Amino acid sequence: MPNDGAVISTPSQNFLEFEPTRHRRWYERILLNTPLGYALSLVLVALVPFHLGYGYWDSPADPNQLLTLGILSLAFVVNALLSRALSQYPGGNLIAYQLSVTAVTIGLTLLTITACRLGYARKPLFIGFALLMGAQVATVLLKARFRYTKFALVPGGRLTTPPDCRDCARFLVLKSPRDRRRFDALVVDTDAPLSDEWVRFIARHNARNIPVLSGKYLHESLDGSVDLDGLSLSDLRALQPNPLYLLGKRLLDVAGAVLLLPVALPVLALVALAIRLESPGPALFIQDRVGAGNEPFRMLKFRSMRLPDDDRGDRPRFADEEEHRITPLGRLLRRSRLDELPQLWNVLKGDMSLIGPRPEQPRFARSFDRAVPFYRYRHIIKPGITGWAQVQQGYASDVVDTRRKVEHDFYYIKHLGPVLDILIVMKTLHTMATGFGAR
Repeated sequence: MPNDGAVISTPSQNFLEFEPTRHRRWYERILLNTPLGYALSLVLVALVPFHLGYGYWDSPADPNQLLTLGILSLAFVVNALLSRALSQYPGGNLIAYQLSVTAVTIGLTLLTITACRLGYARKPLFIGFALLMGAQVATVLLKARFRYTKFALVPGGRLTTPPDCRDCARFLVLKSPRDRRRFDALVVDTDAPLSDEWVRFIARHNARNIPVLSGKYLHESLDGSVDLDGLSLSDLRALQPNPLYLLGKRLLDVAGAVLLLPVALPVLALVALAIRLESPGPALFIQDRVGAGNEPFRMLKFRSMRLPDDDRGDRPRFADEEEHRITPLGRLLRRSRLDELPQLWNVLKGDMSLIGPRPEQPRFARSFDRAVPFYRYRHIIKPGITGWAQVQQGYASDVVDTRRKVEHDFYYIKHLGPVLDILIVMKTLHTMATGFGAR
């Protein structure tokens, strides 16, 4: 194990937060300098539009132009902060999500201008928004080509092959302590014995301010899941959600559900009618599920199966056991996740959140509690209509899949925050479009 002054990262550190430091040549430091890149992009977005639209310097005291300059600068800063925060989560670097953040920033800016009836210079504003989108594309492509983080794996233990994470980092396996390749951080399996030569190699690079990271947390940062085998009771302190954020999350849940109702109500009526016309039985399916604090509640869903033609009692079953009963319309509803739409009522009642771990049936929950360590802890927050496990993994059909789902749930609880929720919303829209993980 590394000693001699080598510092191993703490569990709270995220592998995706590290900036590349291997670019030490003078021209690399200039061309790939992040603050310089932000400054040039801000000049491009905030000042250039006035020269392409009409000369700002011809009438610099025009309040509309001054306000437009401020709006473009603020939009750039908000977009940069959100994009950077999003990139710290698995998949957040994908160009589709990065451009979605920019589009949302522009949309909210226009909505604010309209709602507040602000005066603005039309042409420079829209040229600035176009340049902001272009700068975002260039930033993502530049990062993918040059500014990705390169991790060097010290051989030993379970660090034998580099993970596949092309959208966030690159990995190389060191051959010997005399390896001269450039990298940004060392990754070490702290549970594996290391030779004195490797210990000196690690200490030497650590003294040069090269971070030394524990391989134990590599999987968490790249896959978005917490390893249950390495979890202890003391680690549960890091999984305690912020009560203030939970209060704000509840307010956002209610506001979001209310805002969705005008769009959702016509869809709910049409889907309910289609279900009744397709097969006999009620449109809604009501089932007991386990909520926050392990308290049961009644969850609503659209019925997606034909009623059983035999009496098999109320034994809970995985959905794939009853796949033969799924109706054509039900399959479409499951693929698009529209069968979950009635749960907006559960959100308004306070049983559920818009985003959180998916609730399980009580009998399944008791069974999983015996088979999966710390299973009940996922109920520390309210279950959600969508969640991190759903967009990362999809449907769980057995105990093994459920264990993986719990590991994703723990990651969500550990990193609970607005930016991760934004990423989940974008991934959910992608899931609804593709039908990922549906049963």
